[in-house]
Amino acid sequence: MSRLFDSVDLALTPLTPIHIGCGEDFEPTNYVIEDGVLHYFDAASARLSPEDRRALAQAIGGEGTQALLRLQRYFFERRDTMIAATKHLVDVAPGVAEEYRQRIGKVAQKENSGRKIINVLEIERTAHHPHDGTAYIPGSSLKGAMRTAWLDHLNRGRPRRDDEKALALEQRLLGGAFHTDPFRMVKVADTTGKAITRVVFSTNHKKRPVFKDGRELTGRGPAVRREAIAPGQYRALRSELRFDGLQGPAPSDATPARDKRILRFDVLAQACNSFYLQRLTAELGILENRRFVSDDWLRWVRRLIDELSGAFQAGQVMLLRVGRHSGAESVTLEGVRSIRIMGGRGGPTDAAQSTTLWLAAERQDARSDMQPFGFVLVEPAGAPQCSTLKQWCEQQPPPDLGRARARIEAVRNRLRAEALAAEQREAEQRATEEAKRKAAEDQAARWEAMTEQGRRVEQLRQRLEAHIGRKQPVSGILYAETQKLIKAALETEWGAEDRRTLADLIAGAGFAKIDFQSRTNEIKLAIKKLRGEA
Repeated sequence: MSRLFDSVDLALTPLTPIHIGCGEDFEPTNYVIEDGVLHYFDAASARLSPEDRRALAQAIGGEGTQALLRLQRYFFERRDTMIAATKHLVDVAPGVAEEYRQRIGKVAQKENSGRKIINVLEIERTAHHPHDGTAYIPGSSLKGAMRTAWLDHLNRGRPRRDDEKALALEQRLLGGAFHTDPFRMVKVADTTGKAITRVVFSTNHKKRPVFKDGRELTGRGPAVRREAIAPGQYRALRSELRFDGLQGPAPSDATPARDKRILRFDVLAQACNSFYLQRLTAELGILENRRFVSDDWLRWVRRLIDELSGAFQAGQVMLLRVGRHSGAESVTLEGVRSIRIMGGRGGPTDAAQSTTLWLAAERQDARSDMQPFGFVLVEPAGAPQCSTLKQWCEQQPPPDLGRARARIEAVRNRLRAEALAAEQREAEQRATEEAKRKAAEDQAARWEAMTEQGRRVEQLRQRLEAHIGRKQPVSGILYAETQKLIKAALETEWGAEDRRTLADLIAGAGFAKIDFQSRTNEIKLAIKKLRGEA
């Protein structure tokens, strides 16, 4: 290699579900599942009504199981509001969605001591970009898988030397420690691209059937909910593999030995294919024997292996197994493998093969139609297309996230309309209150500016306007108060303006509220006198 480095653009196709642990979970306080889709939301950006805020304060109050259950129910009951705050969508297996509906906000079991165990309903997330939730495969995961296969290639099935530790074995095979490690000169970039993920069950199963009293036991271990990159996404992920050339003189103790350096894609691919094809073939035999996978899937994988056999041997494509549940055999070397088997009557033991395997399942109690984890096909970006792989990928039904997005938009529109209506009601209420306040201020100002006689006229006006129903007779209280005020205005020294105000009041509100029929002439004359017309 004459250049400082050589790079190969890579296209990756996940063949089976891939879960890369990242230490984060979807929790019932930041997701809801509706119509088979997980809506990951930001509760801080949700539009909460004052009632919702009070209910949230009550839900988080207290301690222990009941507080957690109340909080779970709070978000589930307000799932429409939370859906409107969705940041990320994930397809969900039917069994996961059903379990969520059945268990959310409920006690899972009650121990003999009386302690209640709640359904936590956590879902382990796969590695993802924090800003948009897009899943990816870290370059370190890809490089780690390559390194394991290369070590196996160098070791060639030989047993480890007496008392040789794993680190010492690696250093012996690679020709040194950090500075002289040939993988120091191999760089693998994190993948890019929009990988679709799906929440499935990770289920543990015995590789061999277990019988008791002539009957086969299910031999099924725990089931865990995990997000995984979905298989069948043709060349959906991209990466870059770079080989550094280390041109120029350098101390021998600071660089890998020339005969140990990895400089070509095909050489590295051949080592990976030899190791991981053996793992895949062995696992397919177990899956077929135990009837854990569908016949169609099994036939397709074997047809793919046959079609790519020449490319595998030539190192034109690369098979890797990455992520969690890759299996102990895929991360250890032939000849030196020692797997700790837990349990059993005799306690932990060491063996050359594991006794269980993890499979991706649509339902927790699944016994068939499952898939192994972690297999990915890596190709140079410009490599000829594999028709078998491409056709199979095209046949995989994509998740129906369009309906979920439409629902999010519909809910957001409805909540915006409701918020706008609420704002309008609040604005109208504020306007009404402001008008009342202004009227009260104006009334107070007018009252302050009135004479004593004017205030008495205003008090009579309020009494007349407050009267509802049939007109009061002249024998009633309203007429008596009106007659008394007329007499005072005519017999004492009132100002002309106050007298006219009283006349206008009697002619308007007075005639409307009091039956003056028997005193019409008398009242009309009084009005004329008050106005100075008689």
